[in-house]
Amino acid sequence: MCARRCAGAIPSTPGRKIPPAPPPPAAPSRAAHDGAGARMWREQMSAHVIEGLTGVVLAGGLGRRMGYANKGLLTVAGEAVLDRILARLSETCGHVLMVANDPTPYAGRNVRVVPDALPGHGALGGLHAALLNAPTDMVFVCGCDMPFISPALIRALAGMLDDRDAAVPRDGYGLQPLHAVYARRIAPLIPPALLRGDLKMGRFIGTLNALILPPEETAGFAAEADIFFNLNTPDDLEQARIAAARL
Repeated sequence: MCARRCAGAIPSTPGRKIPPAPPPPAAPSRAAHDGAGARMWREQMSAHVIEGLTGVVLAGGLGRRMGYANKGLLTVAGEAVLDRILARLSETCGHVLMVANDPTPYAGRNVRVVPDALPGHGALGGLHAALLNAPTDMVFVCGCDMPFISPALIRALAGMLDDRDAAVPRDGYGLQPLHAVYARRIAPLIPPALLRGDLKMGRFIGTLNALILPPEETAGFAAEADIFFNLNTPDDLEQARIAAARL
């Protein structure tokens, strides 16, 4: 959830910057980073809706470092970040919903909003609500402040899930549990962790039969923008706007 990402086991990453605009496609540096295999994989994963996948946006947190703004409603490239996310989920997932304890700010959007079943437990509590309310066995979860989520990576993770509990990408900053696909059946495993006060997403994922996509494979989906970038400060928002203008 907007500020919830910082509540997980993944260390916060102050100073994380969106990469500069990529060079032209023919440039060697781009070719080295974005190999033919990665390009082919993204193309194969870029054009269909997965009916058996629910995309869930976690919306919550106070946004203290953003002046208590609702970060999902901040604009990037003239569009609310939340609307950017919902558009990408709609082209990827057969079903879309939000987890938010106050649905009022999201009125008028064609999306179902559900509350936390166990409020006050951060991103892991949001994941629990997502799994309880999803109508499908596969559930993709992201935060409401992530303007560059990748439909291609979402589809790839869904295709990798198979009989595992989760498919989670890792980049140079660590696990990215808020751009991951989870099996709905793991919902009953979450309340015991919450009741113990163990709210760290990374630690919970460590208890699962999870596929972890290594950084070198994750990088193939992130050639043009930092797909895991989230908005915590006004400087982050400015970086996101600059990056979006380059895409």
